[in-house]
Amino acid sequence: MVVAMLKSVQCTVIGDGFVGKSCLVQKIADGQFHEEYIATLKDDYNTNILINGDHYDLSITDIAGEHEDLSSVEIPDVYIVCFSLADKNSMDSVEDFWVPKVRALRRDVPIVLVGTQTDVRKSLHNGHITTEKGQRLAKRLGVDYYVECSAKENSGIQETFLKAVQAKVRNDKRKLNIIKRILDR
Repeated sequence: MVVAMLKSVQCTVIGDGFVGKSCLVQKIADGQFHEEYIATLKDDYNTNILINGDHYDLSITDIAGEHEDLSSVEIPDVYIVCFSLADKNSMDSVEDFWVPKVRALRRDVPIVLVGTQTDVRKSLHNGHITTEKGQRLAKRLGVDYYVECSAKENSGIQETFLKAVQAKVRNDKRKLNIIKRILDR
């Protein structure tokens, strides 16, 4: 008899307001896309995801888009930092505020950078953020992964949370290797 062990991953989703964080989280948690904007301060969701035959329990915290002090929130296994592909200011905010704030709290927590609202980007003729610009930002910031998604079109949602799980697993392996090297001395 094979018993599947449920592994847990705690994700915190942050970024400016109106970039699609809550839509992203609600889409993975309950499969729904809500057109109307509902302001949040802090919402918690739980869902399960199957990746390569392994079951993961995702605990997802959706934080308000205000530039708040994140030190009052429990440090997660991985941060998902979002910006809108149709809003350069939100991308600048990732570089100037969100990622530095996360790094100041804990440098070793993985970050998945997510460009949201690919559906809105498609409707803009100019002024949008290209995939290449997003990838360059991710490289410059030294984040673990970069993903683009649209909750409205249900594209890139699974990949976003797959990358979050992969970032946590990779980080755990890295920590384990460090401990092994210390013990082998």
